Amino acid sequence: MAEVEPSLAATLLHQPPAGEVPTVDGGPWAYGRWGLTLVSLCIGYHVLALLLFITPQGGLAREAKSGLDRVLHSRSYVRATSNSQTWSMFAPNPHRRNIFVRVLVEDQGGETWDLGHDMHGRRSYPYVLYDRMAKVNRRLPERRTYLRPYAAWVCREWEQEHGGRPAKRVHLIKIWSRIPPPSVAYRAPAGIQTTWTTLGYDPLRLPLHRKPLEVYECALLREGQLSPQRRSKLGLSEAPAGHYRPAKLKTWVDEAARGEQERQNHGARPR
Repeated sequence: MAEVEPSLAATLLHQPPAGEVPTVDGGPWAYGRWGLTLVSLCIGYHVLALLLFITPQGGLAREAKSGLDRVLHSRSYVRATSNSQTWSMFAPNPHRRNIFVRVLVEDQGGETWDLGHDMHGRRSYPYVLYDRMAKVNRRLPERRTYLRPYAAWVCREWEQEHGGRPAKRVHLIKIWSRIPPPSVAYRAPAGIQTTWTTLGYDPLRLPLHRKPLEVYECALLREGQLSPQRRSKLGLSEAPAGHYRPAKLKTWVDEAARGEQERQNHGARPR
């Protein structure tokens, strides 16, 4: 009976090594001196190019950075290798306002409920952990395109948490307070001072400004209602006909299916 040759996996996992692998120049490095020099130069250039790209462009270092860039072409290298950074790690202009979006839901009976999505008055200062909901809430007024899908999500969540009863509308209200400059914050007026020191200010005591952003009707929002499949999975009663307004998908899959359907319809037409 012929001996069966073990598989590659069995050989690698269970059999002892065939022998020691020879090293270059008798040392532990994978490359020789010239290889190590070349790799070190590439790593050094890469790190220097990233530092030149992400550090501040103004100030005293502007001329030096411009001169280095003309010699090293670091910006061209960063763009060509898709290593451009937009983190604003050294942003010279910090936020000058504390911005929040208050989310109010009006139920079918006309009563308004504050969902507590904004962090104003709901967390203590100073804080260490950054809540993800706080980041989403702060970003809402910066991009108006976020408001409609966010309101649709709020409508779905309300319907799910209230036994399938939809909300009537969602009110999004921008609230903000202006951060005082350092000259004011150092010796803050009594009205905004903290309760435990005479230096600095309490963010919750700053005057609050309000501005309505948008009002959305849950019944008119696409994906602002639970789908029939979702209601069935949650054990909720079936919604009336026309309750669910699905989103109009325009992915490449949908476009391809639509194009195929149009070709079939065109081929089926009598000539």
